Amino acid sequence: MGAWMLRPGHRVESDQMSKSKQNQPRAGKDNAAGKAASAKADTPRAASASRREQLRVQQEAESRRRRTIGIITAAAVVLAVVIIVVVVVVIVQNRGSSGGQSTPGSTADQIVPPSANADNTGLVYNRADPAAGAPEVVVYMDYQCPGCGQASKLVEPGLEELADNGEILLTYQILHGLDRNFPGDHSFRAATAATCADVQGVFPKYSKLVFAGQPATEGDGWTDQQLGTDYPKLAGLDGDALSAFQTCFTDQATADFVNSMQDALPSYVTSTPFFTVNGDQWSPTTADLASTDAMRQAIQQLAG
Repeated sequence: MGAWMLRPGHRVESDQMSKSKQNQPRAGKDNAAGKAASAKADTPRAASASRREQLRVQQEAESRRRRTIGIITAAAVVLAVVIIVVVVVVIVQNRGSSGGQSTPGSTADQIVPPSANADNTGLVYNRADPAAGAPEVVVYMDYQCPGCGQASKLVEPGLEELADNGEILLTYQILHGLDRNFPGDHSFRAATAATCADVQGVFPKYSKLVFAGQPATEGDGWTDQQLGTDYPKLAGLDGDALSAFQTCFTDQATADFVNSMQDALPSYVTSTPFFTVNGDQWSPTTADLASTDAMRQAIQQLAG
């Protein structure tokens, strides 16, 4: 009961103390050697070697930095060249589509739509007879052009209202240059159908139906069922009028007129939709589209 007992951990603690003492440098010869080594590290030769090592590391880092800059610069040059090539291709395509893209004419007897202007280069909206001195607004459009589809909703209603009031002469010049960029002749067929619709007096409504039915993917086009049956019926044609429209469309009886619109395209029109006021380009702004009054003021200002 009264015997002294060893507490747990005491021996371990003693061992640690013992090891700690063992790790201490011994006096005498070993300690002198350590001091000598320390003194040797502080000699001028050692310091010089250290500086050379630092300089080597810095030179390697600078070399890597220069290589990285060289790689980035080369990549930037290649990217710039690619961008230039793409821009040149787009410009060439637009110029190639701006004129001289006639589709072979039909062998059927040709019809000039009743709304054709004097030069056979466009359709005059509603065969209007505007007030004297009213500016002429020309809309250059292609039925496959997505922007033209948006313009038919946002810009043309205001223009048509001004034309109905006799304040402007509104002319639609329908193009088919985008057929050069896609398989098939969807733009030409749509333009032919629209001009045949004008023969039956329903061009404005039919044109909006074609734009409303624009395929989700540019270049997919419309079926003959849509252009030849669905849209003319929705535009109000039936009976003999519908049959006459379908004959005109199937025989491409307005092909010469459609080609004349494409061939007469001015060289400065390189994209669609494109608007001119008395021959000067007009790019409608958001403010211009805010109201019919705002559109009227913008057109009058440009017309001078």
